[in-house]
Amino acid sequence: MLQTKRPWIRRHYLIPFFLSLAVAGCIVPGSEEPASDPSADRNSGVRQQTCGGPGNRAPSRCDVSELTPVSCSDGTPTEGGRSYPVKLNSASKETIAFQVLEPIGGIDCARGHPLVLHGHGFGGSRNMDGFETYREAGFVVISIDQRGFGESTGTVRVMDPEFEGRDLVQILDWAEENLDYLQRRYESDLPEALNPNPVVGAIGGSYGGGFQLLLHGQDPRQRLDALVPDITWYDLRYSLNPGNVIKTGWDLVLVAGGEAGSTGNGNEGLDPIIREILAQGATLNHFPDAGLDFFYYHSPAYRCTGESVSVSDTTGLLNYQINPPAFDVEPTPYPKVDVLLTQGMKDTLFNFNEAWRNFQCLESLGGDVRLLTHQTGHVLPVEAPEELQPGDYADPTAGLLEIPGFQGAAGQFACGNIAISDATLNWLEHHLQGKPLAGYFEGTDSNVCLSLDDSQSVMVPVDTFPAPAPEGGVLHGAGVVERSVANELPIASGYEAVATATQPPAALPLGQAGEDGVILGGIPTARLTVSDLAGRSTCEVEQDPYAAGCDPIVFIGLGKRVAGESRWQLIDDQIKPVRGLKDQEVIELVGVAEALAAGDELALLVYGFHPQYPASWSRDALVPFVNLEGSVQLPLLRGALKGRM
Repeated sequence: MLQTKRPWIRRHYLIPFFLSLAVAGCIVPGSEEPASDPSADRNSGVRQQTCGGPGNRAPSRCDVSELTPVSCSDGTPTEGGRSYPVKLNSASKETIAFQVLEPIGGIDCARGHPLVLHGHGFGGSRNMDGFETYREAGFVVISIDQRGFGESTGTVRVMDPEFEGRDLVQILDWAEENLDYLQRRYESDLPEALNPNPVVGAIGGSYGGGFQLLLHGQDPRQRLDALVPDITWYDLRYSLNPGNVIKTGWDLVLVAGGEAGSTGNGNEGLDPIIREILAQGATLNHFPDAGLDFFYYHSPAYRCTGESVSVSDTTGLLNYQINPPAFDVEPTPYPKVDVLLTQGMKDTLFNFNEAWRNFQCLESLGGDVRLLTHQTGHVLPVEAPEELQPGDYADPTAGLLEIPGFQGAAGQFACGNIAISDATLNWLEHHLQGKPLAGYFEGTDSNVCLSLDDSQSVMVPVDTFPAPAPEGGVLHGAGVVERSVANELPIASGYEAVATATQPPAALPLGQAGEDGVILGGIPTARLTVSDLAGRSTCEVEQDPYAAGCDPIVFIGLGKRVAGESRWQLIDDQIKPVRGLKDQEVIELVGVAEALAAGDELALLVYGFHPQYPASWSRDALVPFVNLEGSVQLPLLRGALKGRM
């Protein structure tokens, strides 16, 4: 976990440094247990199971002499507490590996035990021990090596319904067929043919959150009852390519970490299709449309929007022509399910907006769905030490330099006094075992818990939560404050921005917190005009949005300046790219949650270059500077802003 600031690294060293962080494991885990050493023998003499056969309820073909699961009907020992591996042959002729961790304290054949599935983060592997709190509470845990990681073979397809999805269904089939002590119950909203259904939950962060939503949508027997996905995505097109600008900082980290985590275990690494999409993106400074379709198909947004995709005959991707994806899993809606979504406000890969969209989608199905935030997530705390930063930013003409950083350090894995790890276990105890919810959940059925800082949070009613509608438009409603913005000096873009990357961002004032302070929380919007120095805010070139003279890129985010200080700081380190010339276009900013003390200032910060996007600045030499004007819609939960209207 990265929780401390790193030494300053010069800008031209950022990319190799990000790669080294990926290999070292830079992603802050959410609800995952600590990683285990996969080379250690923790199986207590239990022989490895080797089973075969496709999923979809087809019986697994196994050598019975190798089987070691506890069987309540066969009279095998029921002391529990063991950990043993299982390997299956997948429908795609690869190996699926996972670990069964039995309940501690004995197998209760009369009552049975709920199953909890665990998924690791991207580049990780399954846990071979641990989960004591879950196992002591009566759960059996299956920790999974996702396709291409650990001992599961095949290329990494990034939660492809046709590969990872079918593998995950096969794991559930095996568990239901081989663990006869799984707890079952009748569920009134399921057909009689599916009852009694096993009681199943799931946990995991990042990639380990993505598997939960993929499996829930794809399992034909609807066996998942409660999910706790932490810091996961809604739409990979937005995650990796917000505003149609490649998020090269995180994309580089994910590629390096994914390749190292896969090939380091003798696997094949990222699928050739993904490699080609990323290579084209790096070459062209934008992803091919077919690549964006591929990412969308691997996202919860696919089922939430219900919009299908198909393979074009003119994709421009060689691997699509050699081995085209089928896209044959229909975007049917998710079944109703109880979900505790947790998300880091400082997460700069999968930000709050993704959690909010997942929440809207899943909550509309009628289950018990709640959203808690925290101060961790995907965090790369690469910053210059304060002593190296200039002491005064008050005069923008003074030529002072600011050493750019990726983002600040992570904070607590909690929303105020709600520890997310405790809430995760209690959520499963409640929905799988019928135990009462802890008192700290009070109010979360109708409110979103926004983490403002360590040990600070605010409850925001779901019904009036300040966020733009899914179909777009500016933020509006009670508590929304609108402020006009315009730059005084032209803002550098592209090569000019890279050459002056150590200059402070342009700060377009939005106001100052009044005597009672301000609490800002929600998803802001902006309606902006971006024009070149000739005053053009539109382009005649309709077929190529990346044409020369039409393709500036700037990065915007809300900034805070503490009273009495001179340096601006991005709130929650969140920034949004704005690509191209714009004429009063509505832009959804990244969701934030922040408390401003009396006298603190708020501004829209505008950068021409930012280390979160180290290789995706504008290549358009015909637009070296832009002007920006318009309005910003701010979600104020408490207090008032003085000053600029």
